[in-house]
Amino acid sequence: MKMSISTVVATGLTLFLVGAILNPALARSFSPEPGVRCNASARVCYVRGAPSIRMTQAYFGERAAHQLRRDLRRHYERRSGPGPGPRGHSQRLFYPEPGVRCDRFQEVCYDRWGRPNYHWTRQYLGPRAARNLRRW
Repeated sequence: MKMSISTVVATGLTLFLVGAILNPALARSFSPEPGVRCNASARVCYVRGAPSIRMTQAYFGERAAHQLRRDLRRHYERRSGPGPGPRGHSQRLFYPEPGVRCDRFQEVCYDRWGRPNYHWTRQYLGPRAARNLRRW
C-alpha cells in the first residue's frame, strides 16, 4: 500500500495529538532550544535533565526563576542538614545549579570551567562577597 507524503504527515500529527491528549505532560512540555526542556505546568526549564534558573527566567520570567531558586535552596538545606555554619549550613562547598560551585569559606562561586564568577557569587553569596571578588 503506497501512501502520499501528506497522508503520512497527517497520520503522524494525529498520533502526536492523540498522545498529547492522553498524556497531558507531553502537551505541557516543550523544548525551546536544543538541550533545554521546559514544563509549562511547573514553570521550570531543565538543561540536560537538571533544573536551570537561567532558562526558567528566560522562558517564564523572574518570578518563576525566584521560585525555582528558593525551591533549590530548600532542597539543598534539607539534603545537607543543619550545622554550625552560616544559616544552618555545615558544608563549605555547595552546588546551587549544574556547572556552578560555591565556596562559603572563600566567599566565591566558580563557573563550570573553574573560574571565579561575579554573577554567581552575587546571586548565591550576596553583594559583599561579589564586591570582594572584584578586588581579586
